This record gives sequence, C-alpha cells and structure tokens, in this order.
Amino acid sequence: MDYLQSADVQFSAVFERIMRHTFAYADPLCASLVLWACDACGGDSETAVPVAASVECLYRFSVLHDELQMTPTLSFERESTSSIWGLAQTLNAGDAFHALGLGLLAKDAVHGDRVLDVGLVLAHAVLHGVEQRNRLIRASARAGSERRLRIAYAGTHPLMLALSLRAGGMMAGASPHLVDLLARAGRLLGAIMQLASQAHGVSSPAAARYAAKAVALVEGSSLDPIYRAEFKEIAYELAAGR
Repeated sequence: MDYLQSADVQFSAVFERIMRHTFAYADPLCASLVLWACDACGGDSETAVPVAASVECLYRFSVLHDELQMTPTLSFERESTSSIWGLAQTLNAGDAFHALGLGLLAKDAVHGDRVLDVGLVLAHAVLHGVEQRNRLIRASARAGSERRLRIAYAGTHPLMLALSLRAGGMMAGASPHLVDLLARAGRLLGAIMQLASQAHGVSSPAAARYAAKAVALVEGSSLDPIYRAEFKEIAYELAAGR
C-alpha cells in the first residue's frame, strides 16, 4: 500500500482524489496474492511489488467499470465512486487506473523477461474481462441458481484473483504446471468471494464447496506445507465472508 500511495500522478485531476480515496479503504487482496504466490513458489516477493501494484490497479479499473454497468458479479456495500464524483469522472478514473497499472508494471522492474510475460497475460486478461462483462450483462435477466453459479465463476473477482496468483508464480519463475494450478485455485477464490458477498453474511454452501475445491487443488501441489496451510486459511476466510 505504501508503494501504491507513493505513485507519482503528474497532473492535478479528480483521478488523484479518487485514487487516494480508493486506497484509503482498500483491502489490497489482489496485490497481496501476487506477493504471496511469489513467496510460495520460492521467489523474492520484493521483486514482484511493481507487478502486484499493477495488478491491483487493473483490479480497481475493472471494479469501477463493473460499478458503472452494475454488473451482477459485485455487491456494493459502500458509497459508490460514481455517487460521489459522477459517472463521467468514474469512467475517467477507471481508464486512469488502467494506464497507471501499465506504467507501474515497467517501473522498478526486476526480471524484465518475466515482467514482459506478465504484461502480456495482463493485457489478455483485460480483454477477456471486457468480453465476460458483455456476456454477464446479457445473462443477468436469466439468473437462476445454476446461472448465478456460472456468473460467480466468470466475473471480475475470479478473473483478477486467478491473474494475481498466476502473476506471482510467473515472477518467481515457477513451472507452467504450478502457475496454471495457482490460476485455477485463484479463479475458485474469486468465485468464493462473490458467492459469500451475495449471501450477505449467511453461510453459503456453494462458497464452502468452492473453498474445498480450491484447497484440494493446492493440497495436491508441490508448495511447501506452510503455504498450503496458509492458502487453506485464506479460502475458508473468504467463504465465511471475511
């Protein structure tokens, strides 16, 4: 968070106020998962800080665009950015978060080849997120129980949490197999997060099932038992809505 707060925004605009406001209350889960995955895969998380900051900014970009479209993958429990600054400034802020994320990806970069690979993955993820958002808007009118599960698995949270764990593994130089496994586990974490949010504090059987699947994936990996135990705690904390 210190790294994000120190980002030098070279203009006087509403975006800077929105950015400071956003990071004042933010729980930087995406950035934290990047650093956790880098450590868990045997890397030095200090080298992944710019990447973690970039992923967090792209997450904020996605959340603001979800907010503008009121995509059914998110539950807003706070005053929205658009209600404070208006639709136009919220759209501008989302685009600025996207640009800032790309800039931070190159800033202080270590392992330039890995950062370039991560950058390509981020670009594809943003494009995929736009396409998914279009599909979710079309699907929202037919949101039965099975449809809600599909929506929860396809939205912003699953996409970005999968991206976070993938990026951390890539920065550590982990094997493609382990990176893919972490990404699948991250997608489940995102679905857990969304399902728990939709349950509004009530125990969600679907979230618990997804947590068990995520934990089983990581339990079967080559990660150190300490990190496997930490992941289990993360999964069940998210399933409980915490």
